[in-house]
Amino acid sequence: MSKIAIITALDRELHPLVRNWKPSSFSYGNRSYRVYQRDNVIAFAGGIGKTSAILAAKAVVANYQPETLLSAGLAGALIHTLKVGNVITPNVIMDAACGSEYRCDSGGGVLVSAAEITGPGSKQELVEHFHALAVDMEAAGVAEVARAEQIGFGCVKAISDEADFVLPPLKCFVDAQGGFQTGRFVAWASVRPAVWPATIALARNSNRAVRALCDWLARNIQQSAFSTQPVARNQSEECGVR
Repeated sequence: MSKIAIITALDRELHPLVRNWKPSSFSYGNRSYRVYQRDNVIAFAGGIGKTSAILAAKAVVANYQPETLLSAGLAGALIHTLKVGNVITPNVIMDAACGSEYRCDSGGGVLVSAAEITGPGSKQELVEHFHALAVDMEAAGVAEVARAEQIGFGCVKAISDEADFVLPPLKCFVDAQGGFQTGRFVAWASVRPAVWPATIALARNSNRAVRALCDWLARNIQQSAFSTQPVARNQSEECGVR
């Protein structure tokens, strides 16, 4: 049994942490996952978006029976005081699609999980509606599974884009499996000089955020008490785990 399962969206969010961990793989349904293990902790990437996060969380529960699911990765700031590389541990996760709310004891503040990659305009709407610190796409999905399985849940995110940062149109390059089509994006961006500054800045900021996230995990994962069952409120039928 693994005590903690760390789930990110993409492999690169884990790389600095797991370079010396033991790699292996497992399958669930029609998906295969590459996982890394050290002592009683496993870590793996489940893909971008809520659907991918739910499937990944179900897969790791079925194969490893962890005591706690930890949603980790990058997030966009919704408030101007959060800067690139800041690490947050929210204790309230909101699902923007249906308003479900999940709570855990560790950390503080609100993270909202959105259905798609958000820019400054969408971010402002999320601030007004949810009073959240940051936005991601996966935490609510992981929390749903933790609640359904009656196991612990925690969340840690590093800021990769600040509140007023204008992202390139990344959502066009997310495939059906929740992977990011880097080759297609590079080919698209290479002939559009107007997006080069934002693309270069995002790559630099994402690398900084990944290092901050993995440094935090390396220091805290064994000591952190990510063991509280999440509590869901105002959960509508369409948000339930199936």
